[in-house]
Amino acid sequence: MNFRTKNCMFLLLMGCLALGCLPFPLDIMGESVAVSNEESLIKDDSLEDKNPIYDPDRLVTEYFGEDIEYDYCDITLNKSATITRLDIADLGEDDAFLHGAVYPNRVAAFDAVAKLQNADRSVIPSLEVVNGALKPFNDGLYAAIELSVQQGLEVDGAPVFPSKRTFLAELLTQLETLLSNASSQPQTDHLTAAAIDIATALILSGDAPDAAAHIVQAASQQAEDFKRSASLYSKPIGFYTWNDQLEGIFTQDRFLQNYQGEAAPFTDTEMGKAAALAVALGQDPSLLQRYEQYLSLYTGLTNPFANYPVTALLDYLDGPTDLDRIGQVRTAFLADNPQTAIDPICGPHFAVFPSSRSKETEYFERLYCGPGAPPDVNYMEQLIIAIRDGLIDLKPDPDSGWYDYQSYALETLLLPERGAESDHLLLTKAYKEKLLETFESIMTQNRETHVKQLDMGVSLSSAPTPEADLYPLFPVEPFPTFYLRNARAYRFLSTYLQGVLGAEFLASTTRIVEDGTSGELSLADELTAKTTLLYGLHLNTADAVGMKHELLPEELEAYGEETCREAASDWSRQWSKDPDVGRDPRIIVPVQRDNDRQEVIYWAIIGIKVVRANAEFVEGYAPRDISSYCWTGEIVPHDYYLLMERFTELRLPMSVPPPTREEFRAACDENPDPEAITAALSAN
Repeated sequence: MNFRTKNCMFLLLMGCLALGCLPFPLDIMGESVAVSNEESLIKDDSLEDKNPIYDPDRLVTEYFGEDIEYDYCDITLNKSATITRLDIADLGEDDAFLHGAVYPNRVAAFDAVAKLQNADRSVIPSLEVVNGALKPFNDGLYAAIELSVQQGLEVDGAPVFPSKRTFLAELLTQLETLLSNASSQPQTDHLTAAAIDIATALILSGDAPDAAAHIVQAASQQAEDFKRSASLYSKPIGFYTWNDQLEGIFTQDRFLQNYQGEAAPFTDTEMGKAAALAVALGQDPSLLQRYEQYLSLYTGLTNPFANYPVTALLDYLDGPTDLDRIGQVRTAFLADNPQTAIDPICGPHFAVFPSSRSKETEYFERLYCGPGAPPDVNYMEQLIIAIRDGLIDLKPDPDSGWYDYQSYALETLLLPERGAESDHLLLTKAYKEKLLETFESIMTQNRETHVKQLDMGVSLSSAPTPEADLYPLFPVEPFPTFYLRNARAYRFLSTYLQGVLGAEFLASTTRIVEDGTSGELSLADELTAKTTLLYGLHLNTADAVGMKHELLPEELEAYGEETCREAASDWSRQWSKDPDVGRDPRIIVPVQRDNDRQEVIYWAIIGIKVVRANAEFVEGYAPRDISSYCWTGEIVPHDYYLLMERFTELRLPMSVPPPTREEFRAACDENPDPEAITAALSAN
């Protein structure tokens, strides 16, 4: 059983409990490049490919009118055999000012569009807006877990999860104990190097290690060197800049991910240090148990590892004397774990806290590790082509973590035909291009949440009877599969965290907010609320497009159909007042290094833009069984405004530390376009 299997068994169990095990046959070894073919080009949907099935029992009641409280028309209709054409419309004279405009946040964009609302157009939450309501919670939950695990978790005085800082301090003590009994120079050298690394991590976190003077002195110098010369990895970014403790955790863990040793992972020095750490853990059952808890946490919270934890060597070690035969240990380990990377820098290395893999990073490394990347390659474009052409399958593995489930929710934005709503939506080329941009922005935001851990929803009055036309009425952008998969991603996360950290932790801990405050609800309550909202958005948009919802019986029983629908309806009416939707969305995250050109590729959101979407029922596929006291008999098109993120891919010199959110936003405020932003950041 290899290290991935050993350290992912708990994740596999929790994943199966949450959603059932998902097989994942992915093998793209040997692919040299992702090439778009004629079938993968963006083009209009073909009506011949659609096959909506009429169900006489699937009736919905929708409310039309300028004021849903006082002047509305309720219409009962059957949309089960409808097809709605979605297109991106050109801006007209009255809204031409929106063309090319980029707003710093959704509040500013909404205020601009709100002036234009009338009976013919409206603003509904886009997929990006829904994700905007999720992203701050994702960051705040991850931050709360990081802080709690660093300090250790207790509920009512009972320990729930061990302190990472205490673990590192005790591991350092164990290494010094082994050092005092070392019987050879190789043992002394390897144990000393391991002790210096752990002391370095403690210093980077803000702690003072309790160790021999020569170890502390060497560790202090190594900590300074890491912060200065390895700033690409050591500089805190993302939500880790919210306070000093998070900054310390970021730097500590990045050091323990051992990026500084990746160029030569199997030298005597690197193998010896990893073996020394494995020996120290193996000889203390308490340390080993806690270490495996940390590994299990991050494999589920983000994803399984891209690199080897030091305990991958335990099967090849009996005790300290094996540090005298590192060459033999290496030979035995590599025989069981043959390396396939063309260049060692792209292969796995040893780390105390390994970084997690992602399907995009694995693909990029297989593609470009040997021959290198062309100078003009766009990594996001390559990722999109690979997904469309089947070179990357976003469906989660049996051992996948939260990040893979988040990525899977985005699949139907690139491959709409895989969504259950496909038979009811006729997408134009322009609308598919909008969905492509949506994929880019949400993929970027999801990755930024995991930046440290990833390897690189009336009453009648006596008023006059209103009249209304009938048109495709959407409470939010109508992609039910996106909402359902996101709901299931949260269910996976909730089940996994309960298994690893305990229900008491989720019930007693709140998320961290970017402004330094804490959330009002517990993590357990917020996870339930987000899942309920997303299930409700799936249910309501399934009705809106005419499809049958896809919630499983156990999901309906656990969350309640009416509860979910009401939560989604309430949010859809008040989304512009959601404080999370109003937060600054501008972020930047490193994705890949180009060593040949000494550049780092970043994905970035530089602001919010507005598009106008047009929705109309396709002739011959309009609603049936229409019943209303106020319907005039007209079926008309309808325009919606959608707020989108403006995505861009940037390249910055490798010598420039990764920009924090604050630095990036300042550059966006002062510069009008991606080129100017790149220049400003490169000059820092």
